[in-house]
Amino acid sequence: MNTSRYQQTRFIALCGGLKNILLAGLKITFGIIGYSHSLLADGIHSLSDLIVDSGVIIASKFGNKAADEDHPYGHGRIETAATVFLALILAAAAFAIIWNAFTSIRSIHINRVPSQIVLWIALSSILLNEILYFWTKHIATKIKSNLLMSNAWHHRSDSFSSIAVALGVIGAWLGFPKLDAVAAIVVGLMILKMAWDFGWNSIRELVDTALSIEETEKIKLFIKDIPGVKAIHQLRTRSIAGSIFCDVHVLVDPSISVSEGHYIGQEVDKRLIVSFPDITDVTVHIDTEDDEFINPSYNLPDRTAVQKILKKHWHDLLPEKAINTAVFHYLNGKISIDLKLPFVFSKQGDLETKLKKIVEIENYISDIKIFYYK
Repeated sequence: MNTSRYQQTRFIALCGGLKNILLAGLKITFGIIGYSHSLLADGIHSLSDLIVDSGVIIASKFGNKAADEDHPYGHGRIETAATVFLALILAAAAFAIIWNAFTSIRSIHINRVPSQIVLWIALSSILLNEILYFWTKHIATKIKSNLLMSNAWHHRSDSFSSIAVALGVIGAWLGFPKLDAVAAIVVGLMILKMAWDFGWNSIRELVDTALSIEETEKIKLFIKDIPGVKAIHQLRTRSIAGSIFCDVHVLVDPSISVSEGHYIGQEVDKRLIVSFPDITDVTVHIDTEDDEFINPSYNLPDRTAVQKILKKHWHDLLPEKAINTAVFHYLNGKISIDLKLPFVFSKQGDLETKLKKIVEIENYISDIKIFYYK
């Protein structure tokens, strides 16, 4: 588990929870005794925020657990799903504010004007929520948490609600008792826009939406510049709770060894993670030919089958060990064979001619290269 990330999230969510307990109590109490329906509604809104803060703590705890056998990519999707849940709560709060505002506008008679204490509580709420908004936003940016960022905007939505209350009180004092309802509708629409942005981005993440074209192209160009990489294809990316996962097919020189190809793949992995801090996992597939649209070697026989055929043709020409250690290159729908033979075999003048007769018989063998060693 990323302990530091979880601890920062938990601490700031707990602070938000304490804030909501305090403000909910004050708003509900003085909304009743101060004759302010908007402050009372704002108090109920603050109570709903307690559910959000609880959800942030729980989702962060489980979302930051390390990868395990059942979740090899980690548990970041929990945080993403929780962000969608928070967005739904934001949307519900927005619709509630808009509905109450329309109800107030339709109302003809205003029986009482809110008392002065309502304005002071609304202003205090704005101040507390703005402090928490900027603090939470700072931490969310630092640890790259969409969940915490949505919670930051939830604090901002609380500020907007309290602004609507303050405007309503001032409007009532100035002889415009329905001004708070108009402001509340504007606030509700703004909150609804925030809910849509966070919810839609998280839903895109849940269905493994790729990075933007610009970001993907930047990664492509970076990989192509790594020594040993001839070309790339099938670059796929996705994001999970602020982390980027990607896999890519890298084309290398077919004449190099398997170990060198593996080394190039490791370099791609290492350099991507170093140069792109948000990339946390890279899967590299090494290719010796471009098989993105067609695999020309798909129907060729495997090594065991080819060895049996070679032994059948060469049993009286070469020792079995030489055939077993032959190197096969699967390229362009053919098999090219590299043979390593003791130098003594080079004295047999017609050996190469006899060995290469197999090319005329087995049409999937393109050529045979012989290397002598002492």
